[in-house]
Amino acid sequence: MPSSKGGTPGRARTAMRCGSGASPTRLGWESVHGPWLWVMARFCHIVAKRPTPWRVRIPDRGVRCTGNGPGGTSDPQELGMTTIGFIGSGNIGSTVARLAVAAGHDVVLSNSRGPQTLQDLVSELGPKARATTPAEAAAAGDIVVVTVPLRAYRDVPAEPLAGKVAIDTNNYYPERDGVFDELEDGSSTTGELLQKHLPQARVVKGFNNIWFEHLRSLARPAGSADRSVLPIAGDDAAAKQAVTELFDSLGFDTVDAGPLAENWRTQVDTPAYVNPYGTYGVLPGTPASIQLVREALAAAKPAA
Repeated sequence: MPSSKGGTPGRARTAMRCGSGASPTRLGWESVHGPWLWVMARFCHIVAKRPTPWRVRIPDRGVRCTGNGPGGTSDPQELGMTTIGFIGSGNIGSTVARLAVAAGHDVVLSNSRGPQTLQDLVSELGPKARATTPAEAAAAGDIVVVTVPLRAYRDVPAEPLAGKVAIDTNNYYPERDGVFDELEDGSSTTGELLQKHLPQARVVKGFNNIWFEHLRSLARPAGSADRSVLPIAGDDAAAKQAVTELFDSLGFDTVDAGPLAENWRTQVDTPAYVNPYGTYGVLPGTPASIQLVREALAAAKPAA
């Protein structure tokens, strides 16, 4: 995650805190059993075609129409999760939490200073939010957003994240984090460092290449022509699918940037970092298409 302190706009290393296209959800007509479910499914299908943010997803266990969150997608239970934990609640963490609550998710916030420092944010977010310790947030989350400075990644509690999907928003800033030799020589990436620290979790890199204000302002309902794409990277296909569905509910499509070994393509000073979404410090930002983000990923060059 970029630092929130001042810096050079062109590089934007210490000036910002930064955090993709997913396939449309298929209508599983074959999973609908019984005439009344079929009728409801047809009704929802009609609603889904109207020019509204509503959409339909029919999981194996039944049928639901969608909600009114930024992504206009299915309710959180249909994504296989209901609660998002946050280890770190700064610019990116709080922005994702706002989008999540708007989409109908519950959020459990934490930071290094204690839950008492998050009461204003909890009050703003309302009854779907609460604050606790990092270990408790990790245990409570069905998906957990790890959004702490890279220098503190070893403080992330490993045991409660075992078996869970952890979204890593980190970027490497030597002036903030100190020098990491394995990142300097290219033998590892930030995502791989966190995965090594969390051997039983399934780490997916995401939210790291966009300024938090652009993340807030560019969320769009599913199917919008100007919906933006965010890259993700990870070694576990199922974990990337879970993150894709979460991003969809928050208002973004995804593009697969490859395994964690390739997540350098979205780090600081690469074409995919901040630039596809507009100029840092300028709102509301520019929607980024899948073609634009793919071209930016392909244009990235390893650090010399």
